[in-house]
Amino acid sequence: MIGAITGDIVGSIYEFDNIKSKQFTLFGSDVEYTDDSVLTLATAQWLLKGGTPAQYYLEFAQHYPMPMGDYGSGFKKWLSRSKKAGSPAPAYNSCGNGSAMRISPVGWAFDDEAQVLEAARTSAECTHNHPEGVKGAQAVALAILLARKGMAAADIRSRIAREFGYDLSASVEEIRPDYDWGGLCQDTVPQALTAAFEARDFEDAIRNAISLGGDSDTLACITGGVAEALFGIPRTIQQQAMNYLPDYLKQVVTEFESRFGSRIIENSAVGRRSNISHNIVSGDKVGGAPLNAEYTPEHITRLGESDIFVFGSNLRGMHGGGAARVAYNSFGAVWGQGEGLQGNSYAIPTMQGGVNTIRPYVDRFIAFARTRPDLTFYVTKIGCGIAGFHVRDIAPLFAGAVGVPNIRLPRDFNPYLN
Repeated sequence: MIGAITGDIVGSIYEFDNIKSKQFTLFGSDVEYTDDSVLTLATAQWLLKGGTPAQYYLEFAQHYPMPMGDYGSGFKKWLSRSKKAGSPAPAYNSCGNGSAMRISPVGWAFDDEAQVLEAARTSAECTHNHPEGVKGAQAVALAILLARKGMAAADIRSRIAREFGYDLSASVEEIRPDYDWGGLCQDTVPQALTAAFEARDFEDAIRNAISLGGDSDTLACITGGVAEALFGIPRTIQQQAMNYLPDYLKQVVTEFESRFGSRIIENSAVGRRSNISHNIVSGDKVGGAPLNAEYTPEHITRLGESDIFVFGSNLRGMHGGGAARVAYNSFGAVWGQGEGLQGNSYAIPTMQGGVNTIRPYVDRFIAFARTRPDLTFYVTKIGCGIAGFHVRDIAPLFAGAVGVPNIRLPRDFNPYLN
């Protein structure tokens, strides 16, 4: 989420003074957070505290009534009606880009596509209930989720174009010369996504977005949210952005990212999708007595020192969701390592294709486990979450593990192994 806020801050001075170039000081003189950051953090607070998003949009806008650049005209009228009514007013059929610029927290808060799309709809519809307003929010949130899962930028680009009907064929260089100021989702979201998909790293993505001109802070806000998930944000840039926020907004960022994660990279890792920190509070989850379970427990919260948590991963080692996120958070999974033993966990890639593409990795795992009788391997229902397979697809792959004394399988595998 801090990627979106960073983009907003960097782009704040160019919203009404466009620069058609990538050559500029990243945090220029007089940059400031705008309404994009305020409402992004309102979305984060809704996801943290519950209730309705509209109540937080109203609350945050009242608490920060004059951000740099002000609020959009339609949203200001909605605020006025809401204040008079004493509660959030009805939506105003907007397709403005405000629904997309505030949506990045949704892409972090859920690991399931259907949940992300539904939450994005809920966030948009309380104000921007035009179909294009909803579509813009959903496209951005889904792009963030897919990036968190480790999908390549080119594949996300194809997926978003196919599912949402956006024309994403033009390059940044092709868009820039004729692109003008636009405040609608349909003339902001495709351009902002392209800026992220064509970038080398986080900073390059922000420079791409601002160089297009147009609604610069909102373009860069949307781009930054996706770029953080794709590349990670360098710690020095993240720290600079945080310094522009008032204490309460800093607190919301910290609380949200402690619960749902972020991707902060050390400066030595800029440009690579590795050495990424989720900033998730996990505590010590390894130590003490071994599990000594006949089958893999349904929910594993602690391991003995010789217990190994076996989880489904992706080849890039982007441990952003499901059991992979648990492994990274708690059991020593290494960011950027898509297969094999890492800490008290073992990764089996499951997201590279059909079920037959998983078999070689399972066979390698079983062979490895036989060489390590000192360890006990607890196999989770790999591939049956984010990857979308069923137990009946995955369980037969583990027929060779039956009888291996230090491998534990889920009880649900039994009907498909006999």
